[in-house]
Amino acid sequence: MLKSLLNLDKMITPKIIIIFYWLGIIAVLFSGIAAIFAGSHLGGFFSGFIGGLSTIFIGLIGVRVSCELIILLFNIYAKLKEIAENTKIKP
Repeated sequence: MLKSLLNLDKMITPKIIIIFYWLGIIAVLFSGIAAIFAGSHLGGFFSGFIGGLSTIFIGLIGVRVSCELIILLFNIYAKLKEIAENTKIKP
């Protein structure tokens, strides 16, 4: 296992992206809740509530899409590696 990690045969980044995904969700939720409370003190409850909800909604979509795009690159790499292994010319 260590040899495959040192030779970069096994990718660890997809596992790390999952951790960043969950941390991003937590960060978006906290920032949305903070926007609700800050907006309610500054501009009224309704505008703060709408601003916070839109922050949560757009933030969750943004985190999901960005992580999916990164994972997609790794899936494309895996499929291309599989295709290359299956199409090798055998002597």
